[in-house]
Formats: sequence, C-alpha cells, structure tokens
Amino acid sequence: MGTFRKRGDVWRAEVSKSGIRESKTFGTKREAQEWAARRESEIAGVSVAGLIPKTLQAVLERYRDEVAVSHKGSRWEEVRLNKFLRDELTLCAKHIHQITPDELAEWRDRRGTEVKQASVRRDIALLRTAWRYARKEWRNVKEDPWAQIHIPPKGKNRERIYTQDEIGRIVLALGYVPGQPPRDKRAQTGVAFLLAIETAMRSGELIGLEWADVDLKARVARLHDTKNGDRREVPLSTAAVRLFEDMKGLDPVRVFTLTDGLRDAYFRSGRTLAQVEGATFHDARATALTRLSKKLSVLELARMVGHRDPRSLMIYYRESAADIAKKLD
Repeated sequence: MGTFRKRGDVWRAEVSKSGIRESKTFGTKREAQEWAARRESEIAGVSVAGLIPKTLQAVLERYRDEVAVSHKGSRWEEVRLNKFLRDELTLCAKHIHQITPDELAEWRDRRGTEVKQASVRRDIALLRTAWRYARKEWRNVKEDPWAQIHIPPKGKNRERIYTQDEIGRIVLALGYVPGQPPRDKRAQTGVAFLLAIETAMRSGELIGLEWADVDLKARVARLHDTKNGDRREVPLSTAAVRLFEDMKGLDPVRVFTLTDGLRDAYFRSGRTLAQVEGATFHDARATALTRLSKKLSVLELARMVGHRDPRSLMIYYRESAADIAKKLD
C-alpha cells in the first residue's frame, strides 16, 4: 500500500514495490490514493522478462511531459504527439510491448496519404525516440519494432531561392521602409526577413537576439542558443549593420519585440499579399547561403552559419565547370 503525506495544499503519494520507487503530488488525497493503487497494480504486473506494462498513450504522455518539454523544439513535438494521441486511439490503447512492426507500417502508410514523406520521417523520428526511452529508461518494451520497417527516404533539399523582385515585394507588403525604424511588429518582420537573407540566421536566432550580443562596431552578432547547441559569432555585412541601426530604440534589451508565432503569422500574410508562392521564411536562409557561397570559401561559410560538416554546404556552390575553369588561369 502506498504512503500519503500532505504538504501545504497538496498530497504526495509514494509507492515502493519490487525495487521500484515512485512518487507524485495531487490536489486531493483521493487522487493520490487512486494513482498509488493503479501504479502498484501496474508494477505488480511486471513480467518475468522485467517489463513494466504501459499503454502507448501512457508512454507518449510521459515522454511529452518529462522529456520533450526540455527540448528546443518542444512546442512542435507536443503538437505532433498530441495529434497522434488524438488520432490513433486504437494503437494508443495497446501496451507498447504488444505493438507490432506491421501495425506501425500500417500507420506509416496511412500517414503518408495525409502529409509529405518528410513529415512522416519527422513523425517517425519523434515516436522512435519515445520508444527508445520506453526501452532503455522505463523498461516498458524490450525490442525496437521501428528497426523492422522501412523508413521513407529523405527527400531532396529545398531549392527555393528568392529573387530580388520577390524580396522587394514581400518587404513592401510588410510595411518596412529601409532606412526608417519599423513602425510596428509587422514591419519588424520585414527587417527580420532581410536580416535572414543577409546573415543566413534562422528565425529563432534572430528573434532571440539581445542588444548586448550585437556589436555594430565590430560588425558581429553573437548567438548563444543555436539549433545544434553551439555558440557562434555571425559577421555582419554593411547592409546588415544598417538594418540593425533601424531597429535601435524599439526595446532597451531585445532587438526584436516579436515572437516566433507573430513572425510566422505576419510573414505568411505579407507573402500572400505580395503574391509570392512556394516559399517559406526559412528559404531566406537558402537564399543567403547561395549568395554567400559566391563570396566565401566553404570553410568560411561553415563557420559563419554553424554547419559542423562543410560537405552539407556543397549544394550551394553552384558554379559550373566552365566558371571554375576561368579561375585556374
């Protein structure tokens, strides 16, 4: 039987059975007692093989609440997991150790009729990580069924590059006038878009910038929280410096007063108004990399944009053999 202690306004339940100790807090003693009884029953059901039976729903909820919440992409992981929990009730009701590769393959094929293969790959990567925790950390499953099914191949890299005309139309639609401070958050989105094209910085990196990390004299922006976790310094072109100058005075701490969500909404609206199709904000980075590849060596470019493997940047060096031949003399 579990033990229960009241601390302030909450009840803390503790269970200890078969060498497994767990605790959790609740608003009422009844909730604490129900949880303790349920957990003791689950622990008592541990098989000879050492499994702790858990439904897929319980595993995914635990992964969402305990693991994904600490990730940089936690918002999108939560969205994907919640959708799976909402749409796949039959699978989620099964114990995770009873789910077969055939069942996962059926889900993969069904999902593939709804979204692009790249999205299916991202879903599988997320689910497989949750399975790994269930196998290695929580003892809910012994085997990895994902290893026995075909994963959709990685698609081709996006090759959407903005033309100068498209850039001008989008900036105009967002209401930003170069050389003038942006009058609202919509115009700030125009500045962020132009800075992405000048620096190849990602949206989150730009939106999170603080003035303490921008040195316009040295022409450097310092990033502390990047996608791969590395800190890096981004050199700034003269045009980028002018854009930062326009942002001065809006906030004493932050360069932008935008959130990623607002930036996304305003950019989509501006892109539609500008009648630019088939492009995303992130394509500004590909545009920047293509332009910078004409000025920087692959190692210089890798250092500027934070790629650990310079080979991944080779797709942006689009010079023909004839162009390269001219440099040999």
